[in-house]
Amino acid sequence: MLTGVNRNRQVKGYICMHFCEVPETMAHALVNSDEKGLKPIQVPDNVAKTIYLLARLASPKKILEIGTLGGYSTLWLARALEEDGKLITLECVEKHACVARENVAFAGKEDQIEIRQGLASDLLAQMIEKDEGPFDVIFLDADKNRYPEYLEPCLRLSRPGTLILSDNLIPKRGEIGQPDPRDNEAVEIYTYNQMLKDHPLLETVLLTTLVGEEGRIDALGVSRVK
Repeated sequence: MLTGVNRNRQVKGYICMHFCEVPETMAHALVNSDEKGLKPIQVPDNVAKTIYLLARLASPKKILEIGTLGGYSTLWLARALEEDGKLITLECVEKHACVARENVAFAGKEDQIEIRQGLASDLLAQMIEKDEGPFDVIFLDADKNRYPEYLEPCLRLSRPGTLILSDNLIPKRGEIGQPDPRDNEAVEIYTYNQMLKDHPLLETVLLTTLVGEEGRIDALGVSRVK
C-alpha cells in the first residue's frame, strides 16, 4: 500500500510524464542554468504548464514576472503572449539575470522579453512612477518573506480582469495555517494569503500543486482583479 508521500510522488510523476512535455528552449534553459550553478528552485514542470495555460486564457499582451531565476518560467509565460505581446521580468540577483538573458537569447525571445535587474520593490516603484501598467497577467515567484509588500504595487500595475498568480503559498514546514512565529517566511506567506482572501479588489483561490522530488503539497494562488 502506498504511503501519502509515495502516492504524491507517483501522481506528480504521472502528471509531468503525460501532460508536461518541456519544449526544447525550456529544456535548454534548465540545462544551462544548472551548468552555470543556479539552484534548481525554478517552478516544476507541472506548475510551469499550469501558469502557461492560465496566462494563455487571458490572451495577454503584457505580462509582468517578479522573480526570474534562469528564465524557465519566463519562457513558459512568453508562450502565452499575443503575437505583439511583451513580458517584463524582475530579478534581484545579477548572476541569475545574466543566465536568464542567455536562455532568452537562445530561445530567440529577446524582442518579447525584457529582464530588469534590481530589487523588486525599487523596480516596481519605478514602473508605477512611469505608468508602465496595466499588465494582463502578473506572476509572483520571488522572496516569500516579502510577498505582502509586493501585493499593492502589483495591484497598482493591474486593471479589472488582471490575473495575479502567486507561487508557493503553502510553507514547507509547520502546521497548516498556524506558522511558527519564529519562521518568518511562513508567517509572511500566511499573511499574504490572508491579504488575498480579504482584499476587496480580489477574487482568489489556491490551487493545490505537487512540488519537489517527493511531491510535497504546495499551492498556487490564482487571483482576479475585480
